Amino acid sequence: MSKRVTLVLFVTVIAFMSGGVALARAVKQGEDCRVAEDERVQGTLFVFCQNLHIAGVVEGNLIGIGLRTSIVGEVGENVYLAGLELASSGAVQGDLHFLGLILELAGDGSAAQSPVRGQVVFAALSFALEAKTQLGGQLTGFGYQALIDGDVHGEVNYMGSALVINSRIQGDVYATVGNPETDVKDVETLLLPLGIEFAGAAPGLSVTNQGVVDGDLQYMGPAEAAIEGQVVGEIQYISRDPAFTPELPQQRLATLFYEQYQHEFAVLLTVGILGLALAGSRFRYPLRQMRRRPAHSFVIGMLLFIISFPITLILLMVTLVIILLLLALNLDGVALPVGALLTLVDVCLVGSFYFCAIFVARAVFALGLGRMVLHGFSGAAAARRKPRLSIVIGVALLALLTSLPVVGFVFNASALFLGLGAIASTVAGWAHAARRGHVGARPRAVAQVASGLDQPQAASAARPARKAQSLLLPANPGLEDLPAGFDPDFFFSDD
Repeated sequence: MSKRVTLVLFVTVIAFMSGGVALARAVKQGEDCRVAEDERVQGTLFVFCQNLHIAGVVEGNLIGIGLRTSIVGEVGENVYLAGLELASSGAVQGDLHFLGLILELAGDGSAAQSPVRGQVVFAALSFALEAKTQLGGQLTGFGYQALIDGDVHGEVNYMGSALVINSRIQGDVYATVGNPETDVKDVETLLLPLGIEFAGAAPGLSVTNQGVVDGDLQYMGPAEAAIEGQVVGEIQYISRDPAFTPELPQQRLATLFYEQYQHEFAVLLTVGILGLALAGSRFRYPLRQMRRRPAHSFVIGMLLFIISFPITLILLMVTLVIILLLLALNLDGVALPVGALLTLVDVCLVGSFYFCAIFVARAVFALGLGRMVLHGFSGAAAARRKPRLSIVIGVALLALLTSLPVVGFVFNASALFLGLGAIASTVAGWAHAARRGHVGARPRAVAQVASGLDQPQAASAARPARKAQSLLLPANPGLEDLPAGFDPDFFFSDD
């Protein structure tokens, strides 16, 4: 699939999710994207930026990816953003949807202000609604902590580790929280390499002496909440035993760790051995992208994994709409086979992608990890000649890291994103070479690439091999068909 088709599909999916009726009037991409104070964007603004600053007015929706975003201006409709940080002290007239690490909503400090007039839906590590602010709609979120110091006019639905209510909630509160005895220092340490300031709150539910819940309070957790404020409605507590408690015997902890390690090792080793047996040298091609452009591979893999969720939803919705349309036209005999066929196609496409992302991508990363270790002990030639030994070493190390408590998911996600991005870049390179006629027309080039990846070359053959590799796997595969002015090197530059 060309990059033009991919970009159009991405824009279509996001626009469908937003329910917007306005077409895109502007696209901003690059390292620094700005909407100046005196600037007004008509219609929807699509962004693909490292740093995004909105000081002016966006009359339509704000959609896209901004690693670090600040909104001090106005967005006339809804916001759909993914990134690391989003800080908003402006005015969002519609709803706000955010997927990332840090979400902060604040006012100018002078009077009560509504940074979001609609509802807020987020999946973030930390959410903060600062004092002297208010939300016009309900708050729905998932993450590690939610700190509510401003008023919420609707209900609150939150699932995470910590929820602190230090203001008035005019609706009901439904929460699932964690164990108050859990230590948060590990989470703070993980964010240090990203340069993100994070102050972890104590896990559990806390209603301070300034907190007021006008409706009911229903929460689930391993311990009762610390309620110092006022709850007008009923309080319902549902006890839930913690998954890990300090009182667990050390033998039980060791058993859980060993079972997790055994499961990860068996699954990844099976996928890796089957990949080497069935795909041969092609299973090792993504290692070149992973080694030469790790940041590029990581971001591509992360974006593909994030975008896969709305695309899956769109596929299912399109299938349902087609079936309902056929039934409305009284084509019952056609609706059943067409619905079954479309459902089978959806399952095959979605299942294949997630199998590749969750299992194959991590197995490819394990192969690269094992080859790196073997290279350090035995040299490059031995590492290339022993792919099976490399996969065993890599799987053993990756399974050990992913089985660690608290931090295991970080290694798991990193391996998944790196492997998935490298596979996607390699497949895009193959597709690009096929369009240019290099695949099939030049079989020797393919053979030279395979030998260049896995066999030591003489000095006389190094130059043709590198030339063949550049033909088969260009530096920026599949990016020539993007619209004019859309330069992905601004975002995927190797620093």
